[in-house]
Formats: sequence, C-alpha cells, structure tokens
Amino acid sequence: MSSAAATSDNLPEDTIIDDGEEDSKVWLSFTSPQFQLLNIPPQEILLMKQRVAEMEKEAVKLRELQAAAALESTAAAGEDSPMETEEDKSLADGRSIYIGNVDYGVTPEEIQVHFQACGTINRVTILCDKFTGHPKGFAYVEFAEPEHIDAAMTMDNSLLHGRLIKVTPKRTNIPGFNRGRGREPNVALPTTLKKGVGLMPYLAKSLPTPEKQQMLRHFFSRQSRNQLYPGSIITVTVDHAPMTFTGVLLAIRRRGPDTSFVVRNIIQRTGVEMQFFVNSPHLKEIKLLQKPPKGRMRRAKLYYLRDAPEKMSMLAGNKKY
Repeated sequence: MSSAAATSDNLPEDTIIDDGEEDSKVWLSFTSPQFQLLNIPPQEILLMKQRVAEMEKEAVKLRELQAAAALESTAAAGEDSPMETEEDKSLADGRSIYIGNVDYGVTPEEIQVHFQACGTINRVTILCDKFTGHPKGFAYVEFAEPEHIDAAMTMDNSLLHGRLIKVTPKRTNIPGFNRGRGREPNVALPTTLKKGVGLMPYLAKSLPTPEKQQMLRHFFSRQSRNQLYPGSIITVTVDHAPMTFTGVLLAIRRRGPDTSFVVRNIIQRTGVEMQFFVNSPHLKEIKLLQKPPKGRMRRAKLYYLRDAPEKMSMLAGNKKY
C-alpha cells in the first residue's frame, strides 16, 4: 500500500467523482480502513486513481462547455431582430390573399406551385388547429408586391386537389372586429328600448343592411307591386353551394328581419326544398322568372305538387299542365 501511495502523491487521498449532476457525486477514500480491508492490489488502486482524475477533468470540461453554450444562446437572443410591428403586419396583409376551401392534404409547396405564375411569393401559411394539429381548410399567401394580388384573384374558383378554392384579398385583423359584427360597441340606446318598448321596429330598421332592406321592400312587402307570391318561379343566388337554386316558391314567412321563404324543385328525380332567410349574408340575389298562373296559386295546390313530381317539374320548367 505504501508503494502505491508513493507513486500517486499528486492525487488527493479523498477524491470526489463529479460528472456534472448534483445527485451523482460519489466519495472515495483510498486511506479508509474499509477500503484497505478489500486487499486490492496496488496497480489496480493506481488505475482507479487515474480514472478518477480523468473523470474530474471531463466534468470540468463539461461545465465549461455548458457555460459557453449558455453564453452563446444569450448572445444570440440579444442579436435577434425586433418583433414585427403593426405597420409591418398591415403592409404584409396588403400584399397577401386568403384561400378558402383548401383540401386538408395540400402542402405549402403545392400552393406555391399553384400561384407561382401570379408573382414572387414570400410566404405560404396553412392554418392548423392548435389542439389537434389538423389543417383548418384555409391558407394565406404573401406576395412580394401588392400588384400580384390582381393576378392571384384570377385564380378564384380554380381547381386545387379536386376542390374549387375561394381566393380573396386578405384583410387586416382588427382586435375585437368580430365582436358585435364590427358595430360600435358603445351605442347609446333610448331608455324605452332598454325597457323593450318599440324593440322590434328598431331591430327591423337597424339589423338589415341597406341592400337587404331594399330586397325586403321590393319582394316581400305587401304594399309592393313586385311582391312574390307562392307559385312563382324564382332563382336564388347564394355565395356557397349550390350557388344558384331555381324552383317553385312554396311558402313565405314574413317576420321582419327574420323573413324566410321555401323553394322546391326536382333534382335527379328527388324532391329538394330549401329554406332561405332574406337577411342572411349568404343570400345575394333573388330573380323572378315567372309569376304564378292567374296571379297566385292556392297553397294546398302547391303542397299537392309534392306528391306529383312530374307536375312540379313541368311547372318549374315553365310548362302548362
């Protein structure tokens, strides 16, 4: 044991093995009685001390590397560019487009290829649900110049992954814009309205847009000479599938802003009835194709046509029966 101690005087008798972890320190005392009772050969003791010294050096190097990495990350964080301002976001929105009805399996590269003829593309963004990670079905494309948006608008209703996509200019997101449909949040209401007096006439005037008010007065007012009657053949245009629907007007439900009507037709030998609300933002236009025979038709006769699809088809096709 004395020869081993003489050959390793440069090492401490009590050595701590530290590999950088707080809970992994092991105390070794080569001079303790318990260690001497093990009767380990001097050569092995020397090898053990050398191994302990190497482990200490490795632990020191590890701490130095960790400190250097922390310094580099701090320096990199300080050199980051400033966050994008509201003005920068507004400029980016001014040269971006919104793409709706996007297939869930489409990739940003495929969208870039689809719009690359419109101009230089800076960025393609596909929105995903933050909980599931699944795409939401719409995307944004940012161009290098605002002039490219006009060319991109020509791609509206083009086919991408078997779907007709909807292309519109991207609007700038305004905090709180969707709350209250963009109306002024603080509108002073008369005391009588707060009590419920005259509430329905007030809503009838304030809820519909000017275009909807004109449509209500033109087609559904009893004082209008152009009012629709059950039995009329009309075409309704909406901004979603089926886009246009032509059929026989079965019924009208006049409820002010909640006015609606039912149209029926035969499509592929199947009777289809659709209810439209005049004040819905999806309804764009109503066209009167033909007035009912003798000015109007009995409602009972119209509902009887449900059991006579061939007569319904003849009536919708502007034929007599």
